[in-house]
Amino acid sequence: MEGLPHIDLLQALLSNYMFDVDGAIAVAIVDRDGFIIASESKEKEGKDSDSVMGAISAFLDIYIDRIKSEFQTQSNFFNITSMQDKKFAYCSMGPRSILTTIAVPSTSDLELRIYSEYIAGKVELVLDGLDKVSTEIPEIIRVLSTRREGKLPKGNFTAKLILTGDFKVGKTSLIKRFVENLFRESYISTIGVEISKKTVVLDEDTEVRFVLWDIGGQISTMAPYRHRFYEGASAAFIVIDRTRGDNLESVNRWHKEILDSVPRNIPIVLVGNKSDLTKELEINEEQIKVVAKQLGFHYILTSALTGENVNEAFLYIAYRFIEKA
Repeated sequence: MEGLPHIDLLQALLSNYMFDVDGAIAVAIVDRDGFIIASESKEKEGKDSDSVMGAISAFLDIYIDRIKSEFQTQSNFFNITSMQDKKFAYCSMGPRSILTTIAVPSTSDLELRIYSEYIAGKVELVLDGLDKVSTEIPEIIRVLSTRREGKLPKGNFTAKLILTGDFKVGKTSLIKRFVENLFRESYISTIGVEISKKTVVLDEDTEVRFVLWDIGGQISTMAPYRHRFYEGASAAFIVIDRTRGDNLESVNRWHKEILDSVPRNIPIVLVGNKSDLTKELEINEEQIKVVAKQLGFHYILTSALTGENVNEAFLYIAYRFIEKA
């Protein structure tokens, strides 16, 4: 691996992870050969800390060949192994790294999975050389990690997810990042609606097939026709552009359109997009949080350009949908 980019960002991610997950004892970021890039432990520096990190090293020595053989063709994976009085979780969300966690046996498998996948995804962004990666853990991740334990319903489920919001907020870019992991620099306004599809695997026996409806944001010209696009929706994003100070004012209008067109209660997420444009931001997180709380749904801050929190937004909706299935 070439150098160790942005080690301070990696350490901050690990520190926040350890702070949020009570049962976590230690965590390390390693490359695909088992070399430790960064680590964090709840034990104080000294003998106890050395013992914990030694346990991670010993675990990696035992399992790195198995990990490489079982997951050699996979960039994304998660697994938990119990050894004596500890739980070991290892997770990868890209080709460069594996996040390894030691936790007490009582730590929820679900909590370990949700946090591991989130942190491992952020680690990949940092190792890609991005220097504007937020190290804060979104509220949505905490909500997902504390949902009801138990097996997910088995089967292949289909969910219609509508993306609403003013024009040029980045709805199409969010979908392209999620579906193809790409970002298009040029802008072409969506007229009417565009439909895309992608399947999310939540468990070995549980898949959610998203049908994504990218609804044009031309408020006046498309208003008479939009209600037809909302029919049958399972969930919705209301997307705003954080660099346009007046964008929050339209959230109530989009929310009303959804309520008027979808008779049942569906999960809705307020998505604050273009969060990578830090010098141009006119809407802060607290303002978004207040509006989301007033309307009774969660929010997340994303960047379609970098991919930050994009998968997490869709993952949250997938879990919320499957709980209602």
